[in-house]
Amino acid sequence: MFSTSYRNATALSMYMTMLTNHLRAVKSWGEKQAAQASIDVESFQLEVKARNRYFTLHPQFRARMNGQLVNVGQLSEESTGFLGWLPYKQMKWPLSTDKLLFKAFGADHGLRVPAWCFPPAQLGQDFILKQSIGSFGRDIEGPFRAGEPPAGSAKERGVGFAEQFIRGTNLKLWIWGRTIFHAHANPYPRVVGDGVQSIAQLIAQLAEAQSPRMPRPAEDEDAVAAAMAYQGYAKTDVLPTNMPVWLDFRYGRDYQSPATTAAADNALHKLPEGVLAQARHAADMLARNLEALYSAPVLYSLDGVLDDEGNAWWLEVNSNPSLPPTGYPHIFSTLFGTQPDA
Repeated sequence: MFSTSYRNATALSMYMTMLTNHLRAVKSWGEKQAAQASIDVESFQLEVKARNRYFTLHPQFRARMNGQLVNVGQLSEESTGFLGWLPYKQMKWPLSTDKLLFKAFGADHGLRVPAWCFPPAQLGQDFILKQSIGSFGRDIEGPFRAGEPPAGSAKERGVGFAEQFIRGTNLKLWIWGRTIFHAHANPYPRVVGDGVQSIAQLIAQLAEAQSPRMPRPAEDEDAVAAAMAYQGYAKTDVLPTNMPVWLDFRYGRDYQSPATTAAADNALHKLPEGVLAQARHAADMLARNLEALYSAPVLYSLDGVLDDEGNAWWLEVNSNPSLPPTGYPHIFSTLFGTQPDA
């Protein structure tokens, strides 16, 4: 029930979706604090007692329903991954449900966000096409060169808009209240030419080498083709020796064997101080907005791109993301008055 393949783990690491990692993190904290914890097998709620306090934490699962990936609060036949326990049920945050609201908020609060416009207006810069309502990285078209008329079908997930394409390293931060505690900094997946094999053959070879991941789903083929076209290639082309091309700019499409430990998964300690300063500023601005809605800290994630100059461009926020197991000490510090690093 809790195993995860590439096909249903979009933008999730194996580290986060492995139930054993969550159990291990809760157990480790509980042993240090002389806490008691139990799981209700019917509801899958986690009950924790420590320091004369008692809290019930609610589970989150990834599920595929009607062909769409969703995060839900109940275990069912459609569940494909476990996303962690939180001390509240799923919350609603306007900035996380509409990318255009987030863009406007960012622009108003001094956050660096890519330029955007509504077609048929032109940005005068390389761009991608998005929908204002998120879909786990789906319903994104491009990238396209400036002035290029985009080919593709419009999706019906909110309002369509064109966004400046920022090429760089995908950045994802997990934040509890105002505290950034986990990060991914993932370069685009790529293949390198050998002067013999086509790009399609190199991709197939890469997918086969990264067992146990499944081959790329068919719905990603158009995205790979668009990435090739943007760089001036087709998948049938043979690259010169040592010539690299990247395959996809979207977060979570990496072709890599999944990380299963916090040390392998968490890149927060690797981020330069300048990037961390930009991240803390963004977290402070977003926390102020959340604190006006909720009286206690909540979990959210912030997606961005790091360009070659070390600038973080912020793309969107998610109000009910997967919880990295590294977050439990921070959650429990709020609930039980302990130190996150204790």
